[in-house]
Amino acid sequence: MPPGPGRMNRIETERQLRWLMILRVVTVTTLLICTFSIELLLRPGEAIRPLFFLAAAAYGMVLLYAGLDRWLKGTRTFLYVQLIGDALVVSGFVGMTGSLDSPMSFLYLLPIVVASMLLYRRGALILAGVCWTLYAALVMFGPAVVPAAWLMQEPVEPAPFRIGYFLIVHLVAFAAVALLGSYLSERLRVTGVELAERSGAVARLQALNENIIGSINSGLITTDPTGRVNFMNRGGAEITGFTQEDVLDKGVEAFFGLENGFLDQAYEILHEDRRFRFERYFTTPDDRKIFLGIAVSNLYDRTGRPLGYVFIFQDLTEIAALEQEVRLKERMAALGEMAAGMAHELRNPLAAISGSVQYLKGSLGPSGETLELMDIILKESNRLDQAIRDFLTFARPGRFAPERVDLVHLIDENLKLLRKSREFSAGHRVETRYTSVSVWADVDPNRMKQVFWNLATNALKAMPGGGTLAIQVGPSGDGRRVEICFEDEGGGMDASQLEGYFHPFSSSFQEGTGLGAAIVYRLVEEHGGRIHLESERGSGTRIRIVLPITQADTVEPTHRDPVSVAGG
Repeated sequence: MPPGPGRMNRIETERQLRWLMILRVVTVTTLLICTFSIELLLRPGEAIRPLFFLAAAAYGMVLLYAGLDRWLKGTRTFLYVQLIGDALVVSGFVGMTGSLDSPMSFLYLLPIVVASMLLYRRGALILAGVCWTLYAALVMFGPAVVPAAWLMQEPVEPAPFRIGYFLIVHLVAFAAVALLGSYLSERLRVTGVELAERSGAVARLQALNENIIGSINSGLITTDPTGRVNFMNRGGAEITGFTQEDVLDKGVEAFFGLENGFLDQAYEILHEDRRFRFERYFTTPDDRKIFLGIAVSNLYDRTGRPLGYVFIFQDLTEIAALEQEVRLKERMAALGEMAAGMAHELRNPLAAISGSVQYLKGSLGPSGETLELMDIILKESNRLDQAIRDFLTFARPGRFAPERVDLVHLIDENLKLLRKSREFSAGHRVETRYTSVSVWADVDPNRMKQVFWNLATNALKAMPGGGTLAIQVGPSGDGRRVEICFEDEGGGMDASQLEGYFHPFSSSFQEGTGLGAAIVYRLVEEHGGRIHLESERGSGTRIRIVLPITQADTVEPTHRDPVSVAGG
């Protein structure tokens, strides 16, 4: 608990008393040195040895004060005792140098001034009264009080007029010094209190500003007029991954990867609109690419003088992914409507064509080019029928019927079929990594089988020369979701392929319809999950699916987490 005002005042008084005692010792020591020097210059018969006794008395009083400090430490009484003692020492010095005619009577002003500084008006007036009383006693009764051996000059009987004159002059001087000194001391004290309060208010305001700047989630960077960074807040460090020390004195253009002359362009735009905003990708120290929205404005001081620029930025990576998902949903909705209408119109003629060709092939027994053409018709009819079935799956997946399913068992069943499929070759190898024997979740088993099958066959197609397909299943960090990961060792994808991976008809395989990945996305979305795609040209592809363990955790499709795409 911090000390109260009374305790603080007592501590301050103790500190002032210590300095006063030190000052007293220094003053008396200086007086002794001066006295000794004067004695060496005078004849031995005119030695002023009484001053040595007076100095010894002063030293004795200092020792007495040090002893009393144990009981009277920090009290006003102790302060009065010391100042009155100083007045007595000054009186002895004035009495030795001639009382009324003493040139040292001005020394009375020293304890009065100290009293005005430490005890303010009331204490200064009290000490002025004590000093004037001692001076008056010396003037009126000096010859009878001070021993003749201590006098440094022969006493002279003063005229009554001079006595009255000197007493009045000293009374006015002492009172004036006490009033003026106490007034200045009180004003200094009030000013000090106001300064302390204002300093505290400034410190609190500065701390508040620092807390506000440090607490906002947006990044904040300030620069000088040349674009050199001189500050970055904590939000900026969390977004970019760089510390303030990393970017200090670094050019803001180089930091954000801007072209040369950007600040000149920004200056022209800000001169007209006072606002300038742009978006761009930013690479973090761990090679992650994030999408930043950056607003630039001028930085001014209180007089309106420009100091530099302010860059405020936010991480829009999730928003950009959401926008991409919205565009993808719009395309899928349009294609779904088209597929629903065209599928039935195409399927009946296709079935008639395929059946007619099969009949002609069986009845006519063609050979040569005719047989080859019939086989091509049947093959392409089957491929078109598969595309129509994919259309129907994409447009109208059917009733969503989740149930409690062991995902590990579901994947193992798919792997048994996968190893016997035509996509699986001798050079392929499947590696499973399960965090536990069983991982349960509420899913539609038929839909999830199709998701697993499409992802697995796409991974095998991406490795035509063979390779390892790694499948990992386990709970995610929060314990409410499960994560399924398919990772291949294929050729990977570039940025354009990543962006269009889930778009319908964007297959990179010759025999594909381009709907497999779109169907996977649609089915994962129905489960309230999210799908992450990570790939880099020449480094394979990694697809992570995050699903809620229970369907009670799923949300409406319009509020689902967006798809996340990451590239090299």
